[in-house]
Amino acid sequence: MYRIFFLFFFVFCFSCSQSSEAFLKKGKELMQSGQTKEAIEFINKAIEKNTSNADAFNVRGVAYYEMKSFPNALLDFDQAIELQPTAYRPYYNKGLLFTDQNKLDSALANYDLAAKYAPDTADVYLNRGMVHTLLDSRELALADFKKASDLNANSVMAWYNMGNIYFHDKNYKEAAQAFRQTVSLDPSSGKAFYGLALCYYQLNETDLTCTTLQQAVSLGYTDAKIALEKYCKKD
Repeated sequence: MYRIFFLFFFVFCFSCSQSSEAFLKKGKELMQSGQTKEAIEFINKAIEKNTSNADAFNVRGVAYYEMKSFPNALLDFDQAIELQPTAYRPYYNKGLLFTDQNKLDSALANYDLAAKYAPDTADVYLNRGMVHTLLDSRELALADFKKASDLNANSVMAWYNMGNIYFHDKNYKEAAQAFRQTVSLDPSSGKAFYGLALCYYQLNETDLTCTTLQQAVSLGYTDAKIALEKYCKKD
């Protein structure tokens, strides 16, 4: 009985000795290892310790978001914003959430605020560009993808999305350049090789079209195989 009481007392005291940040740190570690439900328990304790911990509300919102509990996630992101209105992450996370719900105007408004408070963060522009693309605002999307690539020259998705927009607008040289940059950063991207091959086809570069399609096929991109048979038949 004494031993049980001692262990209980020890655990209780250990819990009492931990700061809000310590509980939050443990919660983040659990989230990184995929233990989201367990993480929420520790983040709850972080919030109990300090109800003004904006980061804890934001992180718990991310946990709820990962669990598809969108109403709870939104409440936590809003609370994080109320506590720290100039932190960009809750706005960014709300942008993700609203995009998932196809509430694109709301997503855009939150990405605008994220860009205001974190103007040097490439992912903000990348995601806002994707929303502009969904809204068929290609000029705005292209501007965002360019900004993302300026801030992070290694952003594969920024270059790939630029290539798609240029191709859609029949700017095949610019599209080819963007796709070349994409495959140089990610040589395993079959879809980027495919896009590059289509650019070469439009530019009447037959040999490059076929060799690039072959590369896309070797990477398992199905559409490239169809295009290879169509455009590169041997007589």
